[in-house]
Amino acid sequence: MRKTLTTLAIAAATMAALPAAAQTLNVGVWDMPPGKGNPFTGRSVPSVFVWDALFDPLVRIGADGSPVPVLAASFEPVEPTRWRFVLREGVSFSNGAPLTADAVMGTIEYLLTEDGRASSVGGELRNVSAVEKVDDMTIDMITDGPDPVLPNKLGLVFIVEPGAWTNLGPEGFAEAPVGTGAFMVDAWGPADVSLTVNESSWRETGLDGINVIELPERAPRLQALLSGQIDVGFGFSPDNIAQLEADGFTVEASPAPQVMSLAFATAGRDTSPFADVRVRQAANLAVNRDLIAEVLLAGIGNGAGQAGTPAAFGYDPDMPSYPYDPEKARALLAEAGFPDGFSTTAHVVTGSFPADSEIYQQAAIDLAAVGIDMELQQIRFPEWLDFFLNNTWPGEVFGSSWNTAPYMDSIRPYTYMTCAKRVPHFCDESMTPAYDATFAEFDPEKRKVLLKALHAKTMEVLPALFLVEQADVTGIAPYVNGLEYINRSVNYDNVTIDR
Repeated sequence: MRKTLTTLAIAAATMAALPAAAQTLNVGVWDMPPGKGNPFTGRSVPSVFVWDALFDPLVRIGADGSPVPVLAASFEPVEPTRWRFVLREGVSFSNGAPLTADAVMGTIEYLLTEDGRASSVGGELRNVSAVEKVDDMTIDMITDGPDPVLPNKLGLVFIVEPGAWTNLGPEGFAEAPVGTGAFMVDAWGPADVSLTVNESSWRETGLDGINVIELPERAPRLQALLSGQIDVGFGFSPDNIAQLEADGFTVEASPAPQVMSLAFATAGRDTSPFADVRVRQAANLAVNRDLIAEVLLAGIGNGAGQAGTPAAFGYDPDMPSYPYDPEKARALLAEAGFPDGFSTTAHVVTGSFPADSEIYQQAAIDLAAVGIDMELQQIRFPEWLDFFLNNTWPGEVFGSSWNTAPYMDSIRPYTYMTCAKRVPHFCDESMTPAYDATFAEFDPEKRKVLLKALHAKTMEVLPALFLVEQADVTGIAPYVNGLEYINRSVNYDNVTIDR
């Protein structure tokens, strides 16, 4: 209880120090961006709660899963390995610099450097080999092989103003980012950021500003929303829905484009028990994922049987999840040489997604019942991200969410659970042909068949203990209108506040 009260006190002090305005939106999140305003250090929640206000990508994925032009007015493949992007006219960055082909090329060219490719976002563009200027408002991106989902991938890439990036360097830019979004940074705090309106933005907003406040624990975040300290809170659990609705709050609850899992870090760890596929099979058989989803996610999410999610292209609705069969799990462990089981450690981030702590705990209980004694060690997201990018995990299991957002294609999770990852934590070359085949096919229906084959191969190899298709639960105060949270992207532009 002391920790909860302390967190609430910090939130209250933070709110008191932030500027108050009738049209300022206060947003509660579980963590701040680990790279502050450097949008290449990741492209997922919680970072997008800040970055979506500051930056724009060339393309964003709409509610129906199709790519939608943003800074790109149009795009098309002119060859199997060349995509052309015509830029939107009349757009400028928050420092007044115009959006041009040279400006966009500055972002892409950085991501093609050694440092850029080592970043979380640069790693997603590993197959982009070059970018060329066609004219002042048109660029071509060249890939080292066919890539039918390149426009979707560019939903990950926020465009930065190249002059500011070069002059300030990544660390300086992180403190004073310059984008084309409707907002810009006013001040970073130790656990918050204040955003003010970018008057020169091509995007319009009815807000005076946005304050994003870090509240790592779900209970204080809920209390802050109920008490009016924040106006929007992300990352609630299904068991919070009834209380929020009873108090008049709007609740947006829906399946998330994300599969929650316990991933196996076996690359470079040949002596790990999980290097044996029979042990990985045993772990997947040991956990009653359907019951976990029914009880802890209240049926909003489902037990996971593949890396794709129902909202993503290429999902296979006919593929079942692993059955719950603890007896077979014990037999496989004995066959693999562990008749008495073994101990392991899993590093996890909690408080981010509905019931994530409880899901990990129940998975650990189910694993213990067959002889896998898994200790859960909680870490913060910045530490998790460093371990993930560099495969420096101190243990052999870690909590991971196979995210199909923001480009809503089932191939995305495979970019970081296979040998394709820049520094793989799991690498089974038998998956590579099925993975590569999905990039060589532009026909949607044929490609969908290939993605389903990749899902099937993955469930043979099992790079992770697949748990549940997660859910998103967002609480919104009754006086807040127009907030859109689609495919893990936030649109603040249409928000109005009627207190």
